[in-house]
Amino acid sequence: MFEIVLLIVAAGGIGAYARGRGGNPIVWSTLGVAGYVVIAYLGPVIMASFGRPMDPDSRIWLVGGGAAWLGVIASALASCWGDPRKTVRHVVCSNCKYLNQHYAVICEACKQPYAKPTRTP
Repeated sequence: MFEIVLLIVAAGGIGAYARGRGGNPIVWSTLGVAGYVVIAYLGPVIMASFGRPMDPDSRIWLVGGGAAWLGVIASALASCWGDPRKTVRHVVCSNCKYLNQHYAVICEACKQPYAKPTRTP
């Protein structure tokens, strides 16, 4: 149970970080969770198909490998995706000019939904 809670927290963190870097949080979180599941849960099946039985300590190595996979995904996101200098830190509401956080979907002051600015030629 504790392992699943930590996996949910890690997926949420990766998703939030991906959103902040301009990536798709669903894709990055799914990539992290899917890799963890393949390593930690399908690892014993793959090992058994090669004729190697499960040792008593094998489970901890597979969970550690899955956690390392989550670290690889987070570091790849940090080093290869987006430009942190171009990340928008605040969004100005077009209705009331309130300075909202970059993750705001609606204005905190006037509750108007945030609309991306349209460029006019």
